[in-house]
Amino acid sequence: GEAADAATAATGSTAASAAAAVGGRPVVGAVLVSQSTGRVLAALREVRLSIFRVFLASVAAAVVLSLLVATTILRPIGRLRREAQAIVDRRGRLTGGFGGSAKLDEIGDLARALEELTGRLRRHLAATEAFAADVSHEFKNPLASIRGAAEMLAEAGTAAERRRFEAIVLSEVARLERLLSGVAEVSAVDAEQAPEPGRTDVGEMVRSLAEAHRLRRAAVPLDVRLPAEPLAVAMPPERLAQVLDNLLDNAAGFSPPGAAVELAAERAGGQASIAVADAGPGIPAEHVERVFDRFFSFRPAAGPAARDGHAGLGLSIARALVEAHGGSLVAGNRPQGGARFEVRLPLA
Repeated sequence: GEAADAATAATGSTAASAAAAVGGRPVVGAVLVSQSTGRVLAALREVRLSIFRVFLASVAAAVVLSLLVATTILRPIGRLRREAQAIVDRRGRLTGGFGGSAKLDEIGDLARALEELTGRLRRHLAATEAFAADVSHEFKNPLASIRGAAEMLAEAGTAAERRRFEAIVLSEVARLERLLSGVAEVSAVDAEQAPEPGRTDVGEMVRSLAEAHRLRRAAVPLDVRLPAEPLAVAMPPERLAQVLDNLLDNAAGFSPPGAAVELAAERAGGQASIAVADAGPGIPAEHVERVFDRFFSFRPAAGPAARDGHAGLGLSIARALVEAHGGSLVAGNRPQGGARFEVRLPLA
């Protein structure tokens, strides 16, 4: 009994006992049955050890996940934050940019989107600065002519000379007015946040423009081909009329005497195609895209004065309006000679 008590004390276990008497009266003996709780305590210790192992594994996994999050999320976001803070200087000028990322996760997608955004913003600012420089240059020429004519007018000795210098001043003032009107129109198109919704029947528009052309430019014949079926485009009538009128005015300026300007409209797949063509000298290959640049006007065949009345903004405005409504405006040359401009617009 003392040995069993010592073993029980050493293991920290206890014993459960039950006794039963043997024999009648008198009692001859007793049967004693006992059970130690050592196995139960050993099982509990194993459970506690398993829980401790799971706790240690959870802590290790949390540390690994924290390092992974810091490497794959926090650091890239921190880099994007630093790049965003350095993207402009104190004067508001764009001096930095986002470096993008080669990662294929959401952070990489965000970095590439921001890189594309800053690239578009940089190109827009560069175009704005170039436009401002072009406007300044275009205004200098008529102002210089006005100043020179005004100085000569003060020294003119005869009435004929004075009238000649006065005519130069009036001509250059009119040129300035055209430039200002064109610049205002370009600024309005650039500032337009969203295209105006609208619907225009192409056949009705072509007929209306043909009648107006015959009234204003009677010396230039117009060959009209209407669409074979009803055709409507998703563009306001006044905007489409502005685009086509610019194209017709350009074609009439290049057409030889007696040669007709062609105006044709038709369905082309899921779009409407409106083409304006002339029988003039055509567009040199190196100028096919430049004709849409602002303040660019190429009229060598008509002499140095051919640019008078043409600010070089009509085609640029026309393309901007068409593209704002989901269409396209392209230039090219006809096989038989002459330039051809094609407007493509989505159907309403």
